[in-house]
Amino acid sequence: MTSATDTLIARLQADCTAAEAAERAVRAQVEAQLKEAERARAFAWRRLSALADMARIAALEPDRDLAVERQLVALFREIGWVEDGLGELGDGARPLLDWLRPIAESLHAACHPAPPADDASTAPADPPAVSDPIAAFRAFEAWYEAERGQPFLQVFERYMPPTPVVEF
Repeated sequence: MTSATDTLIARLQADCTAAEAAERAVRAQVEAQLKEAERARAFAWRRLSALADMARIAALEPDRDLAVERQLVALFREIGWVEDGLGELGDGARPLLDWLRPIAESLHAACHPAPPADDASTAPADPPAVSDPIAAFRAFEAWYEAERGQPFLQVFERYMPPTPVVEF
């Protein structure tokens, strides 16, 4: 037969165990939220870097086709997929180019708006299909993750092996 003291101690130990379990659950939840917030922050900066570089290139080059090509080369060079040109990409990259080319065209169009037509008979150039390059890039990211099973902006991560520090 258990004494009142043993029952009291058992109840208090159960409270301690429950409190520890609750603390572990809260810590796990907070750690998961922090990890997601860190990822969102890193991806936001990578998105900024990619689109800012593309926009700068678009602003410098008045020729649309050349600007689009240079923007895409710069993006793929940044992630380490090409060194010199888009010809280095395999056929598997064709869908990526199909998604990214309209974004590059939109960035160029924003930097080099078509002059207003002076006479009504002149048909204005077709506007780019992408009106918001940021939204289009996010749509590309969603498509990429659905297709490839990992976020596109994760390709910017490169493993850097540890290097020994040598003091002279």
